[in-house]
Amino acid sequence: MAKIDYSKELCARLFKEANNPALKTGHRITRYETGDVLNIDLQGVYPATEGTATLVIDKFLGGGFAGQVYRCRLSELALPEGGPIDGLEVGKLYAVKIIIPPSTFSHRFRNTIYWLAFQGPFSSQVNHGACRSGLLLQKLVRRAAKIKFGRETAIKDAYASFWDKNLNAYGEITEWIEGRMWLLEADDELNGRKDWKTIDLNKAGSPEFIAKRRFMSDMVELMHEMGAPEFARQYEWWTMKSQPNTMKRTDLPDAEGPAGGLCAIDFRAGLALLPWLPMSPGDIKLILDGFKRKSLVQFDRCDTDKMELFFAAHPDTFADMQPAIAEFFAKDREYRRSLPDITHHGLRVLFDGALQKDIRAGLVEGYLAADLIDEAFAGKLNAGGLRFSLFHLLGILPIIGKMIRRRWGNKAYREHMFSILTQPAYFKAALRAHAANRLIAWHRAGRVDEKHVEFLMSRPPLFLLESLTIGRLPIVLHRVVLNPARIGYRIRDGYRFLKNFITSPEFREQWFLNEIALGEKDGMLTPEERATLEGVVRDPFIVRYLKCLGVHFATVPITQIVSVLAGSIWAVWLLSKGHSWGEALGAFGLTVAVFQVIPISPGSICRGGFVVYLMIKERNVRDYVIAAPVSFLKYVGYLAFPLQMTTTYPHLARFMASRWATNMVHIIPVFGEKGALMEHWVFDQFFNKPQKFAKWAAPRMRWLLDGWMIFGLAAAGLAFYLWPLQLTRLKPMVNVTLATVVLFLFPRLIFYPLMRRKKHQAATSSKL
Repeated sequence: MAKIDYSKELCARLFKEANNPALKTGHRITRYETGDVLNIDLQGVYPATEGTATLVIDKFLGGGFAGQVYRCRLSELALPEGGPIDGLEVGKLYAVKIIIPPSTFSHRFRNTIYWLAFQGPFSSQVNHGACRSGLLLQKLVRRAAKIKFGRETAIKDAYASFWDKNLNAYGEITEWIEGRMWLLEADDELNGRKDWKTIDLNKAGSPEFIAKRRFMSDMVELMHEMGAPEFARQYEWWTMKSQPNTMKRTDLPDAEGPAGGLCAIDFRAGLALLPWLPMSPGDIKLILDGFKRKSLVQFDRCDTDKMELFFAAHPDTFADMQPAIAEFFAKDREYRRSLPDITHHGLRVLFDGALQKDIRAGLVEGYLAADLIDEAFAGKLNAGGLRFSLFHLLGILPIIGKMIRRRWGNKAYREHMFSILTQPAYFKAALRAHAANRLIAWHRAGRVDEKHVEFLMSRPPLFLLESLTIGRLPIVLHRVVLNPARIGYRIRDGYRFLKNFITSPEFREQWFLNEIALGEKDGMLTPEERATLEGVVRDPFIVRYLKCLGVHFATVPITQIVSVLAGSIWAVWLLSKGHSWGEALGAFGLTVAVFQVIPISPGSICRGGFVVYLMIKERNVRDYVIAAPVSFLKYVGYLAFPLQMTTTYPHLARFMASRWATNMVHIIPVFGEKGALMEHWVFDQFFNKPQKFAKWAAPRMRWLLDGWMIFGLAAAGLAFYLWPLQLTRLKPMVNVTLATVVLFLFPRLIFYPLMRRKKHQAATSSKL
């Protein structure tokens, strides 16, 4: 996904406008920016040393349902009441997760699923017990890793927790891990993965893939052994989105080899698992396993009895962590009792007074964090009674329930709304603040540029109108509607890029070097591999590859242009014959759709034809023997030259195929995440499997092409037999004949003899 450039200074100015001191309420930030400073009161995980710290945001790393993640530098640390917190040192980098998603949609979706599961707010964000118990469990699993893996570094370390008053959410400071998700390994022996449990990694074609699967399987076993089966979901292979939760460290001496340095990094679940809402193939099995444990909904619940037995069975390993174990059980109990959770508490919520009190306290804590109530109303709700019951039940109502509760429980917000309705000047200021707050998100997402932000800020009513109309369109369409010239700019920029790439050797070389640099940054290439490839950038083979790549770029829009033209011609022809607009549009859509799924398209024919032209012009079959036939295939054809380069430059072949695969798959929500299983699956389908087929087919090429030719001739003969009247007309007859010759006869009668003659010449010259 392309990086979005936005003005941080403009966002800061908008935030200041959104929190106009003349208003009775303001707007909270949704996330921090690089360079922002966090002054926090923190508490160590174990021991629970308290102090203050200053963190400087080094980089925003993104966020999902579980929260938003930053790389931060610890600039100040004061621990007046105790000793040091192991692992925290001024000047070092740390990973900081704040348990609230940066996306409004993700936040609402996560909270809705959690409320359906447990009838309360997302506890890890607002409940101290939930925050602490999760971090303590991570510490305990880290120690247990010594038993399972022989090293604590197999688990990411956790150092401290804190409350972020700006985001109204708990956060955690954990170890910063230098590493990568995985390499996309060239492997033409994919069957070896079936024996992933027993195969020798030194003999495997994709040892890092297999080592990661083994590690994650061991993590699942460890979680079950410890009595934390619902945490095991974070490492279940067939959820297809758990793979990024394991990284291969590159910052440790023992990180060499495919199995070295693997590390579990995520111990915060994002979405509850509901029995009627599996979100991945692996979730179905997990739901059934939950039924066996009498757990209707799943998130992060532990079997504390089994966990106590595990700790008792390894007294030496946990001898110095007994206080942490005791605190974990206490905080976990506090966390579980803060939610109604009718699937686990059952009818006890109706008659257990102590449980009711704990649930009220937990819910009120969540209401405060969501700004639904103020401190004064929190005291009234903690007293229980009809007021609390009615307030809680209002949460069942979508949208309107929140509106009523906030006006009822938050005095400042109530006065804010009253002033909006009674004071025109206040209404204008509130509308301007609302516009400023929404425009921050729009600008960060690339929906509007600085100029349009300034335009809307000076005209808040126009912003309101835009937000209710074109503001609801997808981002790309919104931008195009605001500035139709963007289409022309994109076409112009694309043309300039293609022209420079095709005509300028220096431009191609610089593009290639930039791609290699990005490959090293993303972990697809090692520094040694990058240095090797930079040294051969002017190799004739690489130069030829880059020229062909330019033609490949140029063929990208051909199929789309032809499909639109063909569909338009058909639609116009139907209209001229008296057909309806609906039939014409249906024909247009069908034509475009067909062009997307056919295996050989106009663009791929142009691409393949160019490769064949080069092969004939240069009288060189060896350097195009794989690229030529593959280039004719739609989609797969872009891998033609990476496949061709496998034997000459395997690192470059793997890298270019990796870039193509990952760029394609990252478009897919959730499962297309970087480092997830689908990324590797796409790479295998479009690189490893064609490579495997090529290896198998090479010694059988003559018989395969003979069979292909016979099949084509038989199919053409059958067509003439079944549809003699239709195919005796000139146009259909010519089309069928051309298709038969090009697709079935040429490969056997022209391509194969050329390839064999080249091999024969090479063999003869070597004898001489």
